[in-house]
Amino acid sequence: MYDTGLETFLAVARTLNISRAAAQLHLAQSTVSKRLRLLEAELGTSLVERGQGAKSLRLTPAGEEFVDIAQRLNSLWNESQRLKTKNRSLSLAIGTLDSLNFALLPPVYQSLSTHEPKISLQVITTHSPNLYDLIERREVDVAFTLLERTHPMIRVEKCYSEPMVVLRTASPDRTEHQLVHPQDLDPDHELYQTGGASYKIWHDQWWNPLHTSRVRLDTAQLVLSFLCNEQQWAIVPLSVAKMAKSKGHFHMFPLAENPPERAVYKITHKYPRANAIEGLKVLNHYFKLHLRGDR
Repeated sequence: MYDTGLETFLAVARTLNISRAAAQLHLAQSTVSKRLRLLEAELGTSLVERGQGAKSLRLTPAGEEFVDIAQRLNSLWNESQRLKTKNRSLSLAIGTLDSLNFALLPPVYQSLSTHEPKISLQVITTHSPNLYDLIERREVDVAFTLLERTHPMIRVEKCYSEPMVVLRTASPDRTEHQLVHPQDLDPDHELYQTGGASYKIWHDQWWNPLHTSRVRLDTAQLVLSFLCNEQQWAIVPLSVAKMAKSKGHFHMFPLAENPPERAVYKITHKYPRANAIEGLKVLNHYFKLHLRGDR
């Protein structure tokens, strides 16, 4: 099978645009078009329907059916090329979010970094939508995200959930772990960490979403940087609250009216790299060891 043709076809299938596919592959548009025509000639069928402009196209029924085949063939080709490498070791590329790197995944990383036999480990931090793209292109082998999506080539598994709690600076006037009702929290002193749609709906039930004095933050690290007096408060995942307590004088409090738990999803390609399969097993082992039941 024409290997560069497979790679080109998959880029075209992702983008449905010759120029964007060429940009992803760092090729000239004419080269992309030529490779695509050669692949179609080898298969004896058209894979794309060109529009009036050379850059506009869509997949034919045969092209749509060939996407799944091409994914598997391309994966097998890449693995066959790795056979040329001597002393091959386990490898694993992980995509994740900054918020998960901060408090949830460090124990897993530490175990992976000291595992024997050695695992060649790469961690890429980005945003949730980008993680799905990285998995689809096999640029990472596994990713952890807060976003649940349906994708024909990606397995999505809810792998962890944790409650949200109130985090405040330690004070002798408050008893830690005492239930706190949302009505007793002054929105003028909130440090609001952005969350998912279900959390926002819950939050807007208790506090005016148009409140102008609220501080809005997008990472847990910033919450800890801003939380500096007894009046301030933030609602954070339990793992973040535990990390905060280990780093400074903070107390956590459960909510009398619970918001939705934060759900973490593990996403992997339906046809993972052969060289990553053993690494994924090791990752799953350490994930269960450190995080399952850690509530």
